[in-house]
Amino acid sequence: MGASPSDVPIVHSLYKLYQQLHELVLKFPKSQRYSLGATLQSQLLAALEGVISAASVSQPEVKNRYLRAVSAQIDLLRLLIRLAKDCRCISNQSYLELESQLHEIGRMLGGWLRFIK
Repeated sequence: MGASPSDVPIVHSLYKLYQQLHELVLKFPKSQRYSLGATLQSQLLAALEGVISAASVSQPEVKNRYLRAVSAQIDLLRLLIRLAKDCRCISNQSYLELESQLHEIGRMLGGWLRFIK
């Protein structure tokens, strides 16, 4: 069996990112809260689910598949967060904070992918 999800640092990072994003989405303009905001939240939850799934399997090829899907979701999140900034749903400062966290999550994910190869 794989590591417990509570033992995986990237789970904590994604959890923290979701908490921050949730607070920001509550302040989105109503016209964007249930479209762009909801999409951001669902993508982040899907990434969290993928990481937990990867942590709970021991087969490297299955783990790799989950982590590759999470990597694509992180790339999409980067794009959606930039879109939220450009649509003035979040401030430049909030964008920079979220982008920094996503960058760190991407580094963790890349390290994990290299480790299982």
